[in-house]
Amino acid sequence: MSGTRTIYKHGKLLITGEYAVLDGALSLALPTKLGQRFEFSSIDKPEIRWQSVDHKGQVWFEDRLELKRFISALPSETAQTLTQLFTAIRLLNPKAFTSGWAIKATLEFDRNWGLGSSSTLISALADFFEIDPYALLAQSFGGSGYDIACADAEGPILYSNDSARPTVKTVHFNPSFSEELYLVYLNQKMNSREAIKHYNDQPKTPELIAQVSTLTQELIAADSLEAFEAVMDTHERLIGQQLGMQPIGQTLFEDLPGVFSSLGAWGGDFALFSRKENIPSLKEKGYSTILGLTELCKLS
Repeated sequence: MSGTRTIYKHGKLLITGEYAVLDGALSLALPTKLGQRFEFSSIDKPEIRWQSVDHKGQVWFEDRLELKRFISALPSETAQTLTQLFTAIRLLNPKAFTSGWAIKATLEFDRNWGLGSSSTLISALADFFEIDPYALLAQSFGGSGYDIACADAEGPILYSNDSARPTVKTVHFNPSFSEELYLVYLNQKMNSREAIKHYNDQPKTPELIAQVSTLTQELIAADSLEAFEAVMDTHERLIGQQLGMQPIGQTLFEDLPGVFSSLGAWGGDFALFSRKENIPSLKEKGYSTILGLTELCKLS
């Protein structure tokens, strides 16, 4: 490989199956209209020259990794992550690094939003260095892989990983009441790895996975806002029972109508909520980042 190549990947949101997707539950996931763009340019030096740019156009991380061992001199988590990823890439494709590369990664969303800065990174690197993205995920961050599937999706998907190879199916999801569905950023980013560990530490039953899978199908089939809210509320209570945590609809937004559902690690990132009438109250509570579902996500 030589020259220059650009790869673009979509961000992600998991609407149903949060946590349970790790154990094979059928889940509804949406790719976002915002993503991350990667520019790969060949260079003469035997190194990876890395640059990360945020959604405001500001460079927030730079590093150089020698191709021999990918060791960084920087004591940062980002540097350690890149070392881990490139080491895994070489393991999966020993012929990947025949030359050096300058790689520029440009995010289109706030990196604190939890919309997939890591999954877009894994998917793009896997594409460029010609390896299986799910194998690279397993060798690095771990997880269910739904976010990897979203990186290349052009619309809603049904995802499950209850077999040797994840199952990804496109699905129609663009309800007539979609203009009444919104996303609110909860003003803090949670650690997904810690959240997953907490979930894995809880005893689970096959019934949980079956129930979540059924709720996913029911949500897609919901033909009214009220039906959608009822399914999401049931889903939220079920996951809350499994985690031993109260849903945010009972803690942060108990005084508001409609339904509120955590997306991502509970307690942070984005939440899905219904009813436009809630927006003024949310802003009064200090939640300033509010986006329409149709504004952020690729629906069908």
